[in-house]
Amino acid sequence: MTVARSKRTDLLFAFVALLLFLVPAAINRSPILYPDTIGYFQAGKAAASAAHIPLAARAAATPAKEGSGGPAAKMGINTEDGVSDARSVYYGAAFTLSWALAGIWALPVLQALICVVALHAALRHLAPDASQGLRWALVAGTGLIGGVGIFATTIMPDVFAGLLILALAVIAIYRPALSRLELLGWLALGAAAILFHKSHLLLALGMFCALLLLGLVTRRPRWTSLGLIALLIAVGGIGQAAFSVAARHAGLTVYSPPFLLARMIGDRTAERYLRETCPQTHFATCRFVSRMPMTENEFLWSGDGGAVGFAGLSAAEKAQICSEQWPIVLGTLRTHGLEQLGKSVAGVFRQIASVGVTEYAVMPRDSTTTLLHPDIQAYRARSGIAQDGMPLRLFSGLMLASYALGGAALAVLATRLHRRATACPATDAWPTRLVEATLLVVFAVLLNGAVCGAISGVFDRYQGRVAWLIPLFALAILIQLRSAQAQPAR
Repeated sequence: MTVARSKRTDLLFAFVALLLFLVPAAINRSPILYPDTIGYFQAGKAAASAAHIPLAARAAATPAKEGSGGPAAKMGINTEDGVSDARSVYYGAAFTLSWALAGIWALPVLQALICVVALHAALRHLAPDASQGLRWALVAGTGLIGGVGIFATTIMPDVFAGLLILALAVIAIYRPALSRLELLGWLALGAAAILFHKSHLLLALGMFCALLLLGLVTRRPRWTSLGLIALLIAVGGIGQAAFSVAARHAGLTVYSPPFLLARMIGDRTAERYLRETCPQTHFATCRFVSRMPMTENEFLWSGDGGAVGFAGLSAAEKAQICSEQWPIVLGTLRTHGLEQLGKSVAGVFRQIASVGVTEYAVMPRDSTTTLLHPDIQAYRARSGIAQDGMPLRLFSGLMLASYALGGAALAVLATRLHRRATACPATDAWPTRLVEATLLVVFAVLLNGAVCGAISGVFDRYQGRVAWLIPLFALAILIQLRSAQAQPAR
């Protein structure tokens, strides 16, 4: 096959794979929107306003004016209760600008295209012996059955958690084999993913530590790769700090929602501690004791139309609750530490086993005060999710099955691969590289479950966003092992 023909075939396969990634959105008759989608849009609108980029409504209806003056108007945010850093302004900017240029479909199509390119680029190194057609079949299958497609076509940064793990694994293990353009592409993807959500920064830090430990154990420290990952972590940290500085410069109060406190309240350990100590400590958080038990979501996000939860408080009250988080958390650990440990461990295991997208059935709230109002109105009226025509449970079942079967297969295949790597005379042969990449990815998938299950809450989309990596790596190992049986070890 000539080079030109091979490239044309790749383009055709890529187009077909992209269409299969878009199947969930086609069934839904819309990209999937979620309540948090609006928060990201507002964060992006704030960034656009701060950069003096005008955004026009994409429908005849004229939304109510956002912001009326003062510091909040400088950043285009209609709020007097502070600015949360829970929604990345960087992902919001990507969403808002793509929406302004090409409408609600622009970002999901771009995300799907990024996934298709990234998965194929990774498989060129993970499974170099796979045929052109088989490699593209793996990409398409991972999108449709593994669940990447439904995350790619949802306007949320969830899809970038798995892409971050993949990017860091490729940079860590296969950097010497990457062209300059490939390396820049993986670095750009990693930087964007870290900036798109705060939890992704924790994943990057965990993978950095895992790579460092792996180098010490194997006595082959990959200093250049460690330096590149450290650079990406620094970009994420600086990006988070830059947002806070810019918001405060605009005269806004910036706060981080007290996720750990909320989780302990949901676990009821912090509730017990508050009931025991509130008569003496007079924490501001004590105002919620009479409404407990509360789930972590009820504590954090209820508040529309009244001060029911954290979201309904004023900026000063939120700041006070946030300042109390660590005293309450540490006090809870002193008095109910063993109980909390047991609940945290149980949450981690439940999160690791919870894979799906059923949470996307929650509808975004409509509001005439946002530029997204026409799109949300149409979504609530015509989408498959709104009309109970979107098979979210079917998608979740396929994802869970591929995750469970892939995990079982990976345990067997990785053992065989490790034996081959041990017998391989070259320390940098393909079995060794694939074993190390698999170790990093499995660690990161488990770390994702630990971070979400212990700190945030147990929701199927949290683990679903990275679960597809397990069957992908299992199939890559299977292809390489079968190919190795037919040819001498390289």
